[in-house]
Amino acid sequence: MESAIFGFMGALIGAGLGFIGSLLSTFGKSKDTSKDVLTRTVTNERALWRKELREIAGEFVENALRIAAGDSAGSVYALEKQRVLIKLRLNPNPEHALDASILVTIQNILRYAKAMNSEKLSEALSDFERDVQALLKQEWDKSKNEAESGTLHTGNANCKH
Repeated sequence: MESAIFGFMGALIGAGLGFIGSLLSTFGKSKDTSKDVLTRTVTNERALWRKELREIAGEFVENALRIAAGDSAGSVYALEKQRVLIKLRLNPNPEHALDASILVTIQNILRYAKAMNSEKLSEALSDFERDVQALLKQEWDKSKNEAESGTLHTGNANCKH
């Protein structure tokens, strides 16, 4: 009789431990799945952000050059709108050097385009292109690392988006 009770208790304890193990495994998988979904969502949003920044930056440069050249297809109103769209995609924190540089440069581009100062505009456009390219590369590297590691970047003074 005693061996039957011990057998029953052993089976009961084994079943209980199996159930607890199954619960822990399920919650662990659920957490991993949620983390994967979050990482994919953030990575996709960053890809969209990079795409939009590339497009609006190109339009901004084209419009500034048209205005400076006196081309009637250029529009100061459109340039202002493009400047704002770029600005809204950047971090206003001055600790973020690339963003801060781009914010200053887009103001200069606007001023030089309106003044039709081709020499200064050319210099400012080169600075703008260099900084936007560096920012896009930085964000690409961050997204690539997050996708590979499955861990989202928590942010620091040099990385912001």
